[in-house]
Amino acid sequence: MKSRLCLGMVALLPVLAWGAPKQHVNIRAYINVSSGCQADTVDFLNGLKNKYAPNVSLEMIDFGDRGKGLKRWQESGYRCLTIEIDGWVLVKFPHEGKTKAVAFQMPVGFNWTHADLEEAVQAGLRGQLGLATAEEVEASAPPRQVKATVAAGTATANGRKLATVTINDTVALYIPGAPADATKRAKAAAAVLQAWLAKPVKLSQLTVKQATGGWKVLANDKGVILATDADGKIFQQTPQAVAQGWVNGIKHALVLAKQ
Repeated sequence: MKSRLCLGMVALLPVLAWGAPKQHVNIRAYINVSSGCQADTVDFLNGLKNKYAPNVSLEMIDFGDRGKGLKRWQESGYRCLTIEIDGWVLVKFPHEGKTKAVAFQMPVGFNWTHADLEEAVQAGLRGQLGLATAEEVEASAPPRQVKATVAAGTATANGRKLATVTINDTVALYIPGAPADATKRAKAAAAVLQAWLAKPVKLSQLTVKQATGGWKVLANDKGVILATDADGKIFQQTPQAVAQGWVNGIKHALVLAKQ
């Protein structure tokens, strides 16, 4: 009798370590449905809802609708595609004998996969989904090799001719200023990014840091480009906001490069 009790307790330990099994999981996805660019993820989310019905509910907020969805997304504080599972964006769950931590932000393909999303939902239904920290997500995510060609060029945006840095033909940076100077900055930034992408990378390696003359974009601590007061005046933003916008542009281009 004692032996049976011990065996029963051992069998329950993995569940008790995380929490009691749940009957329902709520998914809220802030996603640009209207553009069609995330159609595969929209279809996958609907598939999850149907597959695990009635135990999974799904709410999609379309921030591409230029109306209520956009307003809710802006009020949420998010700045890109974001999926919450029971209110959590950064989650952790058992995976192949270890604990995996994932941030369901940015389009699928770099930070997370559709398989990660389904695993998280399954873990939630088992009571084995937990809230992760940014540090746990960073430690859990392996660097990824991105096959990308980075190039400097020019483009016209809002009636203004700007220098650009493209990653696999997706514009990552728009750089203002006198043509010769802007082109020089674009070529320098492209060279740093190309060198950075020669090895596996993490999106978290892209950061901004205050520096002499403005805010610098860094790729694994290597300076990519400096956002100056002059850039800020042209874009009608602070130099810090310009630098962060450049980081977001690079991340977006890299996510598309992985798809």
